[in-house]
Order: sequence, then C-alpha cells, then structure tokens
Amino acid sequence: MKNPRVFLLIMSLLIISSHSKISLIRYPYLQSMHKDGLTILWRTNQGKSCYIQYKIKGEKTWDKTEGTLRVLSENVLENEVILKALAPNQSYEYQIFTDGQALLGQTTMQFNSWKDRSAKGFNFFAVGDIGEDVKDEGKPDKLGEALAPYALSQDFGLLLGDIIYPNGESKLYDTQLFQYFTGVFPYMTIWTVLGNHDWGLDPEENYKKEWKLPHNEHYYSFDHANAHFIALDSKKGDFFEYEKQKLWLIEDLEAAQQKGFDWLFVFLHHNGKSCTYKKDEEKVIALYPIFEKYHVDLVLNGHAHTYERLQPMNGQGELTQTYPYGQSDYENPQGFISITVGSGGKLRGVGTDPEVFEPDPENCRHPNLVAQSNHSWIFLNLSVEGKTLRAKAIRTLDQAVVDEFEVQKN
Repeated sequence: MKNPRVFLLIMSLLIISSHSKISLIRYPYLQSMHKDGLTILWRTNQGKSCYIQYKIKGEKTWDKTEGTLRVLSENVLENEVILKALAPNQSYEYQIFTDGQALLGQTTMQFNSWKDRSAKGFNFFAVGDIGEDVKDEGKPDKLGEALAPYALSQDFGLLLGDIIYPNGESKLYDTQLFQYFTGVFPYMTIWTVLGNHDWGLDPEENYKKEWKLPHNEHYYSFDHANAHFIALDSKKGDFFEYEKQKLWLIEDLEAAQQKGFDWLFVFLHHNGKSCTYKKDEEKVIALYPIFEKYHVDLVLNGHAHTYERLQPMNGQGELTQTYPYGQSDYENPQGFISITVGSGGKLRGVGTDPEVFEPDPENCRHPNLVAQSNHSWIFLNLSVEGKTLRAKAIRTLDQAVVDEFEVQKN
C-alpha cells in the first residue's frame, strides 16, 4: 500500500474489530428439562462458538459442554447448549461463554435438575397473559420482580399463553418479556403454550423461534417426579389440529396412566366453563370427558384477565359435589379442578382491555361453580409433596396471598 498512514489506520481498525466486546442481548433461559438433561439458550450480538461450564453445587470440578450458534438476524445470534447426563434431584451451578468470554463475569447461576420419583417434592408457578407493553399499563415488569424471590426454590414455570401482545411478534419478546425476567428465566425451566394473541402472526416464524419445546412444540408433555404435565394448543378457541391433538391427548394420558403417576396436570390457554367475562369454550368442554376418564387433577388456563378457581367437575362439566364458596381443602375429590390465571401482565379494565370487569362469580350462569375469585394481577405458586398438592394465588403488586387451597389424596 502506497500510503503507510492509511495502512496503519486499517490495521488498527481490524485489531479493534477483532477484539470488540461481545454483548449479551438476551440472558440465558432454560428449556425442555427431562431426565437426561436440558437446553440452555442465550443471545449475543456476535460470536463463533459457545459453551457452558457447570457442576453440582458444592463440588469443585466444572464440566464443559459445547454448543451451537445460529444467526437469527443482523447482529443477533442464538447460542444453544444441550446439557446431557445430568444427575437427578440436584442443584447445579453454571456459567455461559461465547467465544471464550464469560458473559456474566464471575456471576454463577443455578437450576434444579429433573426430579425422579424418589424426590420429596417439587414447586412450580403458573401464569398467563403476560407480555402487555408497560406503556399500555401492562405489568410484566412487576411480575418478574414478584417471581424473582422464588427463583431458587421453584423447579419450573408454566406460561399459559398470550405471552406477547398484540400478535406474538418475535421482535417484541425482549422488550416485553425477557428483559423483565432476568431474575427468573436463568434459574428454572420455562414451559409455554400458545394463546390467541400468540396466533396473531405465524407461530412458525415467531413463537417457535423463541422457545425450544418437545414434540411439535404446539402440544407436548413432560414428567416431573410423581406428576405428568400436558400442554395443549387451543389456538383461538378452535385448537391447532383439533382431532389429531385430541387423539394424541388420549394416547398420552393412557401412557401416563399405565406409568402410575400420582398427579396429572393439563395446561392450555382457553377456559372451558367459566364465570368470568369470557364465554365458555365448547372445544375445551368437549375434552372434559377425557379429563374425567383419565383422572386429570388440575387444568390451568389463562385467557380471562383475572383469577378464578372452580370447584371439582366431572366429564359433563357438572359439580361432583356441592362445596361452599371459598372451599380450600379437598380430600380425594372426584373430578378435576380448573383454574384461570390470566392476569400475569394484563388486567380486565386496564390498558388495552378497558371494559369494566363485571362477573358475578357466586351466582353466575353455572351456580355454585366458583370456589374463589379475585380481580388483581396474580400468579399461582404450586407445590407437590407425595400425594398432597398445595397452591397459593399471590397478588403481584404486594405479594399478598388472595387464595390458597390443598388437595389431599390417599
């Protein structure tokens, strides 16, 4: 090169570029935990390689697993590491690396591995209708703050659909969800289902790019300790591949029944019967006979931007027994209990859902159906220990317990 100054300038820029700092643009989050391991993902602005160092908490020696990088868009790379052969019933520590850089410095995160049937118990949360923009008076930020203190004691979380408003756009996931859950998602596996707003745009190009879930990612199941969980895609009330999904549900429940799980949970976005402002969803109600036949214990959903717990129902959607409003203890109940937890970040009467909330839960179109209701931003914490299930509905803004109940089996 004729001009040495230009040559030196170019070389300096190349050196600076080669040592430019890798930025973490999405904190790690855990997916698809099972008895053999789990997947951990994070996003960076650049990079050529990634890995995770991990060990059982308290041990000195770190293991290392290499991962893969995918270019999602300009300056956005997905880092994915699949951990295998994790020991069950353990607490693990881990650190994330891209191009050899420890992206969180000396910070060590941790998670609880999959629990087998020897485990004493496990804890999880459930909540739906989350990602309403804070500018629209949504509360995903407050939900993240409220859940963070439980991060090390929870094993996983269930997101009950309508994760991102208004149309489930990938481009809004970081600004309306992930940035608020850096104290939650790196510490526990997150399982999700699609809601009607997540179907606003093609899930193949949006929702499924954000999550790494089993089976076809629309509907799937997983085991944890003495419980079996089934995720369904109720789409916009008409269900994704309804007949095919229903057949799969029956086959999955038959297999679970043969394995002798103590607890069977179903989670989806839409309610069946309800005394909220939402209509009864007939295609959900059409699954009630299946829930009864295979002894499903709990059905969790979002959709209505409020909280409502129903009394145990049979396959016809009828009460199996008349309980008083506020019933909180159930011993060997017949039928399944259905709960709406749809006010994780959006509340009826606020923001983009401005209509006044006007249910009549004690004397609604289904008399005596409601066990408890509360119109607040709420998430549900649940714990299973042997044949005892305990749950608390917690108000997001002040952490007050607004409902709690217990189910005891012999």
